[in-house]
Amino acid sequence: MSHFPPTVAAAVVIANMIGTGVFTSLGFQLMDIQSAPVLMMLWVVGGLSALCGALSYAELGAALPKSGGEYHFLTEIYHPCAGFISGWVSATVGFAAPTALAALTLGSYLAASGLSVNPTWVATVAIVLLTTAHCTSHRRSGGTQTAFTLLKLILILGFSAAALLLGSTEHQADFMWTSDSGALLGSGAFAVSLIYVNYAYSGWNAATYISGELASPQKSLPWVLGISTTVVAVLYCLLNYVFLSVAPMEAMIGKVEIGVIAAEFAFGSTLGTFIFPRSLCSSSQPLAR
Repeated sequence: MSHFPPTVAAAVVIANMIGTGVFTSLGFQLMDIQSAPVLMMLWVVGGLSALCGALSYAELGAALPKSGGEYHFLTEIYHPCAGFISGWVSATVGFAAPTALAALTLGSYLAASGLSVNPTWVATVAIVLLTTAHCTSHRRSGGTQTAFTLLKLILILGFSAAALLLGSTEHQADFMWTSDSGALLGSGAFAVSLIYVNYAYSGWNAATYISGELASPQKSLPWVLGISTTVVAVLYCLLNYVFLSVAPMEAMIGKVEIGVIAAEFAFGSTLGTFIFPRSLCSSSQPLAR
């Protein structure tokens, strides 16, 4: 029986974690916190929290090396009824709905970029094509997942590098730590803002759903979950550093389209809106991954 290599499992985790949350939630955090170092600390704390969860799941996955995620864990540890309920919630709310939303977002993005396409049809075709690829073989499924994840990483790193190089030479935000910054760490505003951050980090458990498809999951799963979550945490911190560096806080307060605003300040309104269409970002939910 063929198995997925650890790189494919890592690609699943990274792709499942990185979504719209990191591009939309900063504006809501800025409503109560306007300190760049504290905002960066939010994403560091969120990353550490996600890493703790990932390592805990890694121990469970190593002890119970079988595909299924929470369904398998709850069935084995507590009762099959608990696993059954969790499985149905995951299948509908956890997987089917986000898959449909992501596909519709792709269609909306292409339509907002000026292409004459029907977002619903684009979403349908995308789901059918990717489902077909994942139903063929381990090699093709893993290759497809890895390719799309690498593309996502390249786009994020490319955007970050270009924004820092082409944007203003002076950073818009001051990243120096002050006494007021320390007081904000223990405030209610910090705790509330952490809710948005934790939603953006959700998805670190993705590899446990295919742990039975991995070769030697007892050895590879802890590394996959730990390294993948760390990579996403670094990317999230990098993106927020870029947003705060290229765009003034006043322009982002209470706004959902953080990616659009940062891109427009870095590249100009025409190119920035093409990279992040306003019509798409304005309809996004701040808590969506």
